[in-house]
Amino acid sequence: MAASHIPVKRPRTYVLIHGAWHGGWVWKETATELRYLGHEVYTPSLTGLGDRAHLAHEGITLDTHTDDIVNLIRMEQLSDVVLVGWSYGGMVVSNVLACIPERIGAVMYFDAFVPESGKCLADYAGEKGRVFRERTWPDQRVPPFPLKAFGVTDEKLCERVQKRLVCQPLQTFLQPSKALAERPAIPHSYVMAAAYDGTPFQQFYDKFNHDPGWSVHTLNTGHLAMLTDPVGTFGLLADVAPGFNHVGYAGEVSRR
Repeated sequence: MAASHIPVKRPRTYVLIHGAWHGGWVWKETATELRYLGHEVYTPSLTGLGDRAHLAHEGITLDTHTDDIVNLIRMEQLSDVVLVGWSYGGMVVSNVLACIPERIGAVMYFDAFVPESGKCLADYAGEKGRVFRERTWPDQRVPPFPLKAFGVTDEKLCERVQKRLVCQPLQTFLQPSKALAERPAIPHSYVMAAAYDGTPFQQFYDKFNHDPGWSVHTLNTGHLAMLTDPVGTFGLLADVAPGFNHVGYAGEVSRR
């Protein structure tokens, strides 16, 4: 990524949570840039996914993935965390925030689900949500969808990423969220990738677009923005941290 930087005034701690079927590897380039500026960055793979695919089993739920991140933050003794969830990772972010709000300094939902308490991902996924509920899935695992359905048009990128995807534990889509009814008074951001049809995330963008408690942004790219627009992705993540002073990124970013 070509960019010029100036020193970080206040290094922050980021925990970047990936989406369904992916792993921590999807954040590799973003994490490298943030670390270059002096930030501490964690990109864990959730149980049964990414480099932890060998741990997959039928009993993995949203609670399992919540525990993955809560335990990481506790064991590493992290505080004032910038917690970022992409896609399904928004479900995890909401639960983590409910479990350990005292350790979270800022939250960003990056083209992600933002559930209400008692609702699951399938409740927000339209026709796909119905399919998750009604279809019989071998071993309770959902195969990855084609990346073109998420606005990825680069054939080489599709080929490179698709072969790294693994099946998603079904219950992570069906277990209700334990999100807080009232969110803590910390910075909240929502980013929508606006350049693909049929996005399920428009509903969240619209919900928070006029909420003074949220900072709302769009990126003119598909759902895998960290791979298709790494510069714009990095810029938004860098800016979410209060006290951070950065120049030199450029991308097709729209800010409210």
